Parts: sequence; C-alpha cells; structure tokens
Amino acid sequence: MFEDFGSTSKVRKWRSDRMARGGNALATAKRWLGIWAIGFVLWTVLASLSAAGAHVYAASLGNPASWAQLLAWNLTICFVWSLLTPPVYALARRFTFDRSNWKLTLPLHIAMSIALTLIAACVIVWIEPFVTWTPEAHLPYLAHVLSRAFMDLQRYWYIVLITQAISYYGKYRERELQSSQLEAQLALAQLEVLKIQLEPHFLFNTLNSIAALARYDGEAAENMTLQLADLLRFSLDAMGVHEVPLSRELTLLQKYVDIQQMRFQDRLQVEMDIAGNTLSALVPNMILQPLVENAIRHGIGPRRGPGRVCIMSRQVFDELWLEICDDGIGLTRYDGTVPPEGVGLRNTRARLQQLYNHDHRLILEDAPGGGCVIKIHIPFRIYSEEVSIRDAHSSVA
Repeated sequence: MFEDFGSTSKVRKWRSDRMARGGNALATAKRWLGIWAIGFVLWTVLASLSAAGAHVYAASLGNPASWAQLLAWNLTICFVWSLLTPPVYALARRFTFDRSNWKLTLPLHIAMSIALTLIAACVIVWIEPFVTWTPEAHLPYLAHVLSRAFMDLQRYWYIVLITQAISYYGKYRERELQSSQLEAQLALAQLEVLKIQLEPHFLFNTLNSIAALARYDGEAAENMTLQLADLLRFSLDAMGVHEVPLSRELTLLQKYVDIQQMRFQDRLQVEMDIAGNTLSALVPNMILQPLVENAIRHGIGPRRGPGRVCIMSRQVFDELWLEICDDGIGLTRYDGTVPPEGVGLRNTRARLQQLYNHDHRLILEDAPGGGCVIKIHIPFRIYSEEVSIRDAHSSVA
C-alpha cells in the first residue's frame, strides 16, 4: 500500500512538473508572439510610409509607379524583417551596451547585423520576382543581394536601438521603484526608532510620579503602579502600529490621565471636547500622551493652584484638527524667552514629518487667556484597519 502511495505521489509530481513546464512554454510562446506582432505592426507602418514616399517621388519625376506594386514590395521586405525581429530583440536584450561590456557587445552586434542582413537580403531577392517587377531584377544576383543588404543594414540597428531604449527605461523604472522602497523602509525604521525613544521617556516620567507619590501616600502609589501596568499592557497591544483610531488613542490617554490625577488630586482637571465624527479618524499612535504630559508637567506642575487641560478634536474640510490647551504658566517665560523643546515635542514633530511629510502642521503658542496651546493639523482619513510595520508604506510614502 505504501509503495502504491509513493508511486501515486511520484505520478502526481511528474504531472505537476509537466503542467508547469507546459505553462512556462505557453507563456514564452505568447511573449515571443507578442514581440513579433509588435514588430509586424511597426514594420507595416514603415512599409506603408516608404511606399507612399516612393510613389510621390516617382510621380514628381513624371514616371508614376504602381502604388500596389510599391506597397507589395515594401510589405515583403518588412514581413521578412518582422520574422527577424524576435531573434534580434533577444540578442539585444542578452548583449546590452553597458559601460563594462560594450567592447565585446559592439563587435558581436556588427557581425550579427551583417550576417542576418545578408540572410534577409538573399530571401528578399529570391521572393522579389513572385511579388512585383522592378528594374533591379535584371541585376546579377550577388550585386542585387549586396545592394539590398546595404539598404537594409540599418533595420537591424533600429531593432537594437529600440530594444536598448526599452531596456534602459525598464532599468530606470526598477531603480526608481527600489529607491522608493528604500525610502519607505528608511521612514519606517525612523518611525520605529522614534517610537522606541518615546516609550522609555514616558515610562521614566511616570515612574518618577510614582516615586514622588510613594513618599507620602503608599496606597495611592500602589494603585498608580497597577494603573501603569494596565497602561503598559494596553500600549503593548499596539506594538508595531503607527496609526490608530482616535478613539483608541483617547482610551490610552485616559489611562495616563487617571495616573496623573492620582498624583495631583484636585489640582488637575482634564476636559475632552471630541467631535463624534472624528473618533474613527486615524492619528499617530501615542501622539496625545506626550503633549498632555508636557502640558501637565510644564504648565500645571509649576503652579500652586489647580489647573486645567483641554483636549479638542474637529474635522475641518479634509483635515483633522487636534488641540491640547492648558491654563498653566504659558509658553513664554517671565524673561520673554521660550524654553527649548523637550524629548516629547521633538519626537512628535519628527513622527509627524515621517508620516505626513509636508502635509501637516504643528503649532505651539501662548493661549489668549493664559497658558499654552498646541495645534496639530493632519489629513483626515477614516480608520479601516490599523497600519502595521508590514503594510505602513501607504502612510509614509
């Protein structure tokens, strides 16, 4: 039974290989037929133009030639060369004029052009009496063949030049595609570096908050640690994801806010003014947390009294507008200077640049009533599925 099974498997494999070979042969035949068809069309157009030119020239000399004879003769020549087009095309594809091998390629093509042109001339001169009558028919056969060969030698080089042009264009497109793929891969790698840089920064600041709280409220510090574990577990679910729906980003932000409210107690109030139609809009992963952290740490933290942070989202035409506003000490210091941007803000700028290139805005300014406001404008795109490392090229192109 096992022998039968093995024999059956071999038969199936043989049949599969045979079908694969047959499929490859059919594909190759179709490819060469297509090359011949293109050559035939081009040569036919050239034959028609040549016949028309010869007819006009003969008519201008007062000795008009038969249009049918001229067309039949030129079509005969071009039909023979359409049969030679696939092999010449194959030679030109195989032996290209690259900088490294042109010294070998040029003599080869010169030799092949002479050989194939002579073969074509012999066939054309032999066929000529069956097609039409021309004065050249009275020439000696060898002279007639050489005359025809000298006139048709350029046809070989037409095919070579067109093939080289197609080959160079294909290589150019291939290099262009490789370049765009490398740029996308570089952008993805840079996004990963930025995201990896952001997560330890966020963790470090949160642990500092826990340590500060542990000095006077151990139970609250324990609860904050549990909240941090829940937050980290939630953020791990989005590993390798660069864009998420705004609703998911707000869920992550709320977990962070809960931790901070344990620390600041009544000193921190967070309000959210989120338009319902923006909840499914795609935003960069962890875009809001570092900005809210900046507002709490640099705006609310230095104040003695309570502070407020407001997060707003709106759709404005084809853009998503996000704002993080606080009523803290403001962006401009008392001496009129603006402090340098920290890791979170620099990271946010870099990530927006990588994801949206120039199709975004990030504005940081003093709020009219005091405090600071951060405005982000990005393209409004509805969530369909989260963009991961594998298929994030559309986000960074």
